[in-house]
Amino acid sequence: MVRAMAHLVLATAFSGTAGLTFQLAVGGDSAKSQLSAQEPGKSWPDHVMEQMEAKWAAGFFAHGAPSGTAPVCGQSTFQELQTNIPKWKEDHPHVRDPFCHFQNHAFWFAGQGSVGEDYRSFGMYSGVRLEWTSTFCDSTAETSMAGPEMALHYDGGNITWTHARSFIDIVDDPYCYSLGWLKGQNLDGALMSNRTAWEEVARRECEMIQEEYRFDDEEVTVGRHIFTTPVYFKQTWNSLKGAGPPITKRLHKEHVYTKCQLGDGAPAEMAYCYYKGCVLPGNRIGHSTECGYDLSGMAYD
Repeated sequence: MVRAMAHLVLATAFSGTAGLTFQLAVGGDSAKSQLSAQEPGKSWPDHVMEQMEAKWAAGFFAHGAPSGTAPVCGQSTFQELQTNIPKWKEDHPHVRDPFCHFQNHAFWFAGQGSVGEDYRSFGMYSGVRLEWTSTFCDSTAETSMAGPEMALHYDGGNITWTHARSFIDIVDDPYCYSLGWLKGQNLDGALMSNRTAWEEVARRECEMIQEEYRFDDEEVTVGRHIFTTPVYFKQTWNSLKGAGPPITKRLHKEHVYTKCQLGDGAPAEMAYCYYKGCVLPGNRIGHSTECGYDLSGMAYD
């Protein structure tokens, strides 16, 4: 998932979903005015998740890449969505950036294969710096610490928030937590400045995911990744409500393993998650200044 500071379209790393591309706007609305849009008696998570459900039910997450992307990108066919990724790579040795190639079917892929040397800046912009209020989903604003206290219990663990600000927090914080990639979990953020070292960590992380779950290649095609994205959103909501099939750590790791196969690791996703939030005492998820990085993404001295 990604955010923006102004009227902006940005393609970067979320869902995790990470890496979604949105038309975003930051306005002057306060947390109070945003929260007041709720129907009486409806919880904040239900309020924002119902807004997003209307989008995914209408096929929003099968949109292609935004306008203005490189013309060489977005050339994939529908048939390629079902092709096993190792087989697809064998058949397409000329495609240097698979994320670019498939972004006409998965718009959140845009930019994930062309981070360049600076994973820290990528993570900073996609995870912490780009505070946003979406044009189609309410938010208390990423700069605020407003929002209700919540708890999520699933097979990946028990986590709490003192402020769930938006749809992105609700679906991507558990996703990144399952992967172990939030700040304060398994990653050494200092390695992010060394591209070679960070990419090697990403390869090892992906290898451990496959050792844990032994995914068949048919489970991690690009098509399955696209069509199960709303499933992991919906099941996260189910877990919050305590009704319906719950979210699982396996589904989170299946989701990222597609990116592992496409990119020989998922270094951009790791950078996104590291800056998305942090794990504080009591398994509480923190954000922004709570995590020891300011809004420019640089750590406090």
